[in-house]
Amino acid sequence: MPGFTVDITGTTGMRTGEWADGEQFLILPDDRGSDDRPPARVRLVSPDDPGTPFGSFAGSPRRAAQVGLRTGEGDTADAGAHGGGVTVAEVEERTARRAGMPHPVLLLDGPDGERLCSVLPEEPGVPEPLRFRVEDGGGGELCRIVRRPSRIGRRAYWRIVFPDGRPALTGHRGTWIGWVGFALTFPVWLLFFAGSLLVAAVTMGGVSEMLVWGAPKRTTWRSRWAPPLVGNALDFRYLRCGYRWNPKLVDPRIAWAQASLHHFRKMHKD
Repeated sequence: MPGFTVDITGTTGMRTGEWADGEQFLILPDDRGSDDRPPARVRLVSPDDPGTPFGSFAGSPRRAAQVGLRTGEGDTADAGAHGGGVTVAEVEERTARRAGMPHPVLLLDGPDGERLCSVLPEEPGVPEPLRFRVEDGGGGELCRIVRRPSRIGRRAYWRIVFPDGRPALTGHRGTWIGWVGFALTFPVWLLFFAGSLLVAAVTMGGVSEMLVWGAPKRTTWRSRWAPPLVGNALDFRYLRCGYRWNPKLVDPRIAWAQASLHHFRKMHKD
């Protein structure tokens, strides 16, 4: 199975966790060979951008309230009112206002600038939509992507639904083995974490390193009843921070679109 990573370009939008209009991701294959050009470039744009189907709302009051989506007001805020500095109050205000920023449209372009596909929230204007439509360069539907958050007793998942009726591909967060191991080792890790806090307190921060641990994050997209390994259409592994996909089971544009959405959520929401 070929592999790729989704890599952010620059640090725009990373200061307080919000996304920035024009922010870009790169799809970088594991085996790039002699070609330095990535097979796809992902651009985040506002749903109100004239280049998206929602661009007719560009003059709406909601658009005017989105601080920092474009240069201008965001630059003024960064400059601050006190000699180029930014006060804590200004940062808190900007963070609070940007918490309501709508989810961006993701535009995937090829090496020569051709539009590969677009990922459009089906709930435009909502910060965390649950449904997305993926269209090809001509506006035809490639698939729909559904996100479901975790609930008590149920894992969070992503689902790719095809318009031709093929079985959907569902990617649950964490494997059953991973979650069982997480539950069994939780008391041990909790003890180590408490010990790290105690050491940091006793040394007054002189030894501040803590153990990093969290819930399982591996996500494997597959159809229901698909056999293990050979039935995996798309696989994200947290430790290697990359994806592997099966060209026989999923179109590369769909794999890149889903990975970009997954990466965006890891970067700006989780």
